[in-house]
Amino acid sequence: MSAGTTSPALEPEPAPLPDDDDIHREIFLRLPPLPSSLPRASLVCKRWRRLLSDPNFLRRFRAHHRAPPLLGFFADEDGDIEFVPTLRRPNRIPSARFSPPRPDGTGYLSFLGCRHGLALFADHVRLEAVVWNPVTGGQRRVPFPPGFDGEHVYKGAVLSSSGDGHVHGGGPLTPFKLVLVHRTGELHGSIASACLYESESGKWGSVSSTAIPHLSLHQPGVLVANQVYWMLFGTSVDNLEIDLDILEFDLDGQSLSVIQKPDTNDSGLQALRTEDNKLGLATLSKQGIQLWQRETNSDGVGRWVPLKTIELDKLRAISPSMRICPATILGFDEDNSAFFICTNMGLYMIQLESLQFTRLFDGDPFTAYYPYTSFYGAGLGVGGGDDRAEVSNNA
Repeated sequence: MSAGTTSPALEPEPAPLPDDDDIHREIFLRLPPLPSSLPRASLVCKRWRRLLSDPNFLRRFRAHHRAPPLLGFFADEDGDIEFVPTLRRPNRIPSARFSPPRPDGTGYLSFLGCRHGLALFADHVRLEAVVWNPVTGGQRRVPFPPGFDGEHVYKGAVLSSSGDGHVHGGGPLTPFKLVLVHRTGELHGSIASACLYESESGKWGSVSSTAIPHLSLHQPGVLVANQVYWMLFGTSVDNLEIDLDILEFDLDGQSLSVIQKPDTNDSGLQALRTEDNKLGLATLSKQGIQLWQRETNSDGVGRWVPLKTIELDKLRAISPSMRICPATILGFDEDNSAFFICTNMGLYMIQLESLQFTRLFDGDPFTAYYPYTSFYGAGLGVGGGDDRAEVSNNA
């Protein structure tokens, strides 16, 4: 090379292209999180089935989509449990596909709630809690803690130990926690006791008790951070006033306490989780649905702060003849931040953030509805089903 000349700069080597499997995984991540998506794709070939069934991919799929879809509701009408699907074909789960487990012999199962793809029952004859995965069919029975009899176990909650129990591939139950609430005493002077069970240790924790002046409202419990909340409903001693409070169980401290509702005469109260991951409350009045949030100051003293009001005129804009049934805010979907109200035209879902209204199905205010959400893994069948869900409307 002659003087005064420079050698050309070396070109950087091109980055290696991802292999076909990596490309496929990235494509599969973007499939909609609906029950038919992964099972249908897994039928294309053995290679796709292998990729879609990989636990690492399923974890990424869940993390990519975050919230699992609402598959339907478990409707509890005086102990008669039926799954009511809400999705359209080909994602609609037939009611028979999620038929609840049957009690052994003369046993009686009551439905206590569902969360993270798991459902919880109480067997009041065998004195056992039954944790059931409707998607895979797996179940586990756990004897009641000492001192909890079948007659007085009346509330409970189940959740994944890791908080991400929505991915199912047909295997055993994911590690879980469950809470049972036991009540003793008279109508106006009851004692509620709660106890936490963890499947990984196979042990019950210590029992925590508190005085409660009311019966429990027939509504699902709500998980907010590490606390579970149930509405308490009853009348005063003179049977004239209707009172409502909130029963709180702290999963970390394993302690039970009662929180008073806001100073309002509104009816139809429903506990919920706000956008700030705090305890919220929806109350129903003639003017609309008022949303509240529980704030705690530096001294640990809590107070209720109004957030916003959903005017009922927005609902009536969908149909002028729509009427909301009195005191019928029926439940809350923790994964999709939505609550449910009963009207003369059916059960409606209201998104907290967008205030979008969606009609789900014909419902009634005398039935307890427990929203069930879950992802569907590869290799799991969906089945047929009719089509009853209707198109969404923006308020």
